[in-house]
Amino acid sequence: MNTRNSIIGWSLALLLIVGFGIASLVILPRGSAAQTDTSNRKRISVTGRGEVKVTPDIAYVTIGVNTNAADAKSALNDNNAKMNALIEQLKAAGIAEADIQTTNLNISPSYDYSGNTPVLKGYDVNNSVRVKVSVSDAGGLLDKVVEVGANNISGLSFDVADPAKSLEAARQAAIKDAQLRAEQYAAVSNAQVGEVLVISETVTPVTYPVAFEQSRDMAAGSGAPIQPGQQSQVIEVQVIFELK
Repeated sequence: MNTRNSIIGWSLALLLIVGFGIASLVILPRGSAAQTDTSNRKRISVTGRGEVKVTPDIAYVTIGVNTNAADAKSALNDNNAKMNALIEQLKAAGIAEADIQTTNLNISPSYDYSGNTPVLKGYDVNNSVRVKVSVSDAGGLLDKVVEVGANNISGLSFDVADPAKSLEAARQAAIKDAQLRAEQYAAVSNAQVGEVLVISETVTPVTYPVAFEQSRDMAAGSGAPIQPGQQSQVIEVQVIFELK
């Protein structure tokens, strides 16, 4: 009886050992030879550049009111009244509230330095907002805000509302440029360019701010012609190719 039990026990143990051996042959660990290994391939790394010029359709401009009075309270009250009228004019012109952002509010004393000792003359108050407006409406908007008291306009710059198409074109140009560069290097090295292994991208929007300033002496209604020019959308790609 004991001999029979011993034989059965050894048989079960042998089956377990064989079973684990088969499982170890079927299950491949992570990082095994089943994955493609590119670490030993020859490679070449190049930078490609693509640039597309577009005409901006959005303008950003800072519009403000400067006031002064003998005391700070009077200067601030005067400024508040004119800024409220300015903001109402912006909204009436179709500018969304989300596109009007306060960028500066400053109250400072003003001195007369003509004598040996500075003499307090009063107080200056400046309040400014940054406004987003379509290029086609920018010139007319500036006329309207001057009419309600705006006397400090500066920082005009341009942008593109929807850059997706121009960035796509720049991206394609950058890849073609990288391919051409890789082929040129490979040719002089008696090699051939293989498949793409890695691509990384850098987006560089190139803007051209316009030096535009309007003083408080500029008469309302004199007009402000706006010329947006062109803007470049630039894509740079770092591409690693296999080298055969």
